[in-house]
Amino acid sequence: MAFETITQAPRPQKIVFGVVILVVLLAGGYFLLLSPKMVEVDGLRQQRAAKETEMLQSRALAASLARFKQEAAALRARLETAKERLPSEKEIPGLYRQVSDLAYQTGMAVSLFQPREPATKEIYQEVPIFVSAEAGYHQLGAFLDRIARFPRIVNLTDMKITGISRPTGTIRADLTLATYVFRPEGAPPPAAPGARPGARPPVPPPPGGRR
Repeated sequence: MAFETITQAPRPQKIVFGVVILVVLLAGGYFLLLSPKMVEVDGLRQQRAAKETEMLQSRALAASLARFKQEAAALRARLETAKERLPSEKEIPGLYRQVSDLAYQTGMAVSLFQPREPATKEIYQEVPIFVSAEAGYHQLGAFLDRIARFPRIVNLTDMKITGISRPTGTIRADLTLATYVFRPEGAPPPAAPGARPGARPPVPPPPGGRR
């Protein structure tokens, strides 16, 4: 009956009914067919965006890792170079002797030569040496110049100069020198070379028995 009513209706009403039916069919097709597919497409787009972000992060991490490896290799090379110039623990007593001999060879009248307690750092020990001597500026300059050219690293960390007027020189120089001993990672702090706990390191006598 409804179909006969539509077929017998005037043309304008037929057009309206046709449009309504077309809209219903399109709406039904959209909700039944297209809408789920569009949701699926949106989900795939989100997954693609997440994968692209993950890929960019992985590339940035790989670049950072490569740069870190290069920096670590450069630091290892610098450390190995520095280790070649650092004395070993066994070489410290001989280094004391070299510094003491050098002071006398440059004409300095040494009144006190005192190795002091090492200071333990993270990867090395700083080994201070206190020297008090009377000399002229030329002798002091020659001593410091030759110390700077030592094959092993010996740095001047503190210096105090006082003017005097004596046969031994025109100045008294109180110097604090320091050398360094490399400590392998995880190694316990070594004791002062050749010293008992709480005892001062031995002071090497001057050449020829001079004091």
